[in-house]
Amino acid sequence: MANLGESFKTKFKETEHLKFLCQDGVMYCDLKEINMLDIVIAKTCVKDRLEFVAGESYPCVFDITKVKQSTKEARDYLANEGNELVSASAILVSSPVLRMMANFYIMVNKPLNPTRMFTNRDNATEWLSQFKR
Repeated sequence: MANLGESFKTKFKETEHLKFLCQDGVMYCDLKEINMLDIVIAKTCVKDRLEFVAGESYPCVFDITKVKQSTKEARDYLANEGNELVSASAILVSSPVLRMMANFYIMVNKPLNPTRMFTNRDNATEWLSQFKR
């Protein structure tokens, strides 16, 4: 069997706002309960993610099911600078409010990488498989 390399090893880390899991070439970023995702939290999350990936790019599932609201400034940041080393984004939602928030993010903030919204983690992972290295 061929050596699958570092990107296919399983890695895990937990920070104040996130749980990270890299598995089979996909990164899962599960945001913890956040009432208002503002620019400070957004920048902290991106900084933590960049430290975790150590220069490697991944397709990512961003589970925002525990986020209540976000500011425009945070969404703008995440759509642009916050997408560094993210080859594609699957946003996982669980409610009509989150669906509206994710649609708004995709249509208005226009992320720099391919981005889609999902209600099922397996479907999100399947879609991201086309972006694995």
